[in-house]
Amino acid sequence: MLSISRFLSRVASNALNFALVLLVVQETERALMSGLLVLALVIPATVSGIAAGVAADVFPKRLQILIADLLRAGACLVFASQEASVIGYFGIAVVLSTFTQFAGSAEGAILPHIVDRQYLARANAISHAVAGTAQIAGFAILTPLALRVFDSPDTLFYISAGFFILAGGYALAIGRQEKPPVVDQAGDLRDPWYAAGWREMHRDRRVFQAAVELTVIGAALIILGGLIPTFITDVLNLPVEIGVLVLLPAAIGVVLGLQLANFLAHRIPITLLSRTGYLGFIGCLALLTFARQEAEFLGGYGAFAWLDSVEIGNFDSTSVLAATLVAPLGFFYALVAVAGQTVLNDLVPLSMQGRVLATQGAMAAIASSVPVLVAGALTDLTGVTFVMAVLSLTIAVVAYTTIARPGRTRIEPLAVGR
Repeated sequence: MLSISRFLSRVASNALNFALVLLVVQETERALMSGLLVLALVIPATVSGIAAGVAADVFPKRLQILIADLLRAGACLVFASQEASVIGYFGIAVVLSTFTQFAGSAEGAILPHIVDRQYLARANAISHAVAGTAQIAGFAILTPLALRVFDSPDTLFYISAGFFILAGGYALAIGRQEKPPVVDQAGDLRDPWYAAGWREMHRDRRVFQAAVELTVIGAALIILGGLIPTFITDVLNLPVEIGVLVLLPAAIGVVLGLQLANFLAHRIPITLLSRTGYLGFIGCLALLTFARQEAEFLGGYGAFAWLDSVEIGNFDSTSVLAATLVAPLGFFYALVAVAGQTVLNDLVPLSMQGRVLATQGAMAAIASSVPVLVAGALTDLTGVTFVMAVLSLTIAVVAYTTIARPGRTRIEPLAVGR
């Protein structure tokens, strides 16, 4: 039931987030504004996200998910009845993101309560697979259907409201929770509510390192999310609603990566798994950045001459190459995500799961807040290719200095049945 609830709510969330970015870009025609919209979607994680994490550790989690879903449904219905404007798009983005923090924190915190620890890696793999499938359904099906076929943003908000209501209903049917044993309690009652998650991370260097790894990859995706619409229009020369189909192979890569990560999480050092994921992610992102130049270069060789003649509807050789590259990009992202999430779920006490996961989300939001604005402004001035190249290099430098540098904590395979 948790997977169904998550799927429904995330289809709606992804569709709405993508639609809001498209609508803002359509109204303003500036990459900076898409960056601002992305920022409006992630900023609530810094304050309301931490509060949501505390609530998830204190109040009934299923009830919290239900209330958050109903509030999101109500916000969609109210917005659809109002006249659309750029300011309104930013306003609904903040409102939806705020309520999403409460649903997401409770969903993340409830997982270790209903899944035995030896199955957490598999559960996290399934969770990420559900999220990836929901992203595809939202980005590639629901949003294009509402905006391109029906030409009606209001229709999207009404459909999303229905999805949120259904998700809330399924949340009530999530399996019973077991109370955490006394030995699993942690935290310090003297810690203020906003610092408890941060303090808990520092109790175990492995937990803090995993949180940093998730923060770096999370911040990278947030920044990349603000650049993708411009990449599709400027590099792939496609309408965004059509060009998003190029990103679909990423889901295949994510599924394969999740399967491998699930298998390896308890068999090889987690550090090795995450570092391999980072290395591959950075390499694939760099290749994706220069997809047009690479397609033109490869087309001059006999074995790849067919690239020059590719024409599948609106898709040319650059689109085909980009679609090929996003599959391994998704694969390597999955390795990092499952490795980090499994460490947090396995080593953080059940009573602190909500606060730690929310604090990690806040770390990613803070880390990306200024860069996403800078990336948007630079894109308007220099073009998206240059900015994505800088992003790839920056991720490589940050990943090395904070994660891969010799002397960092080595996280061994986590014991099954711990």
